[in-house]
Amino acid sequence: MSKYKIEVMVNLVECDEETDDKPIELEDGCYQYTVNADAGENIDDCEIAILNTAYPAIRAAIARHMEKVSKKKS
Repeated sequence: MSKYKIEVMVNLVECDEETDDKPIELEDGCYQYTVNADAGENIDDCEIAILNTAYPAIRAAIARHMEKVSKKKS
């Protein structure tokens, strides 16, 4: 039976970029969400922003994985 490794990395980096309305997918498949200073410096708002960014990344990773599993089993 196969085993699977799950890897997650989250970075919070101060920047001067424009804020985003929602998380965006980058060309490399990573997701990014630029929030204002208030959200980035408030623990609750920061947590919400991180979870909102992680959700589409998690869904995309599961979809890629399940597609590979499906092809492997067929």
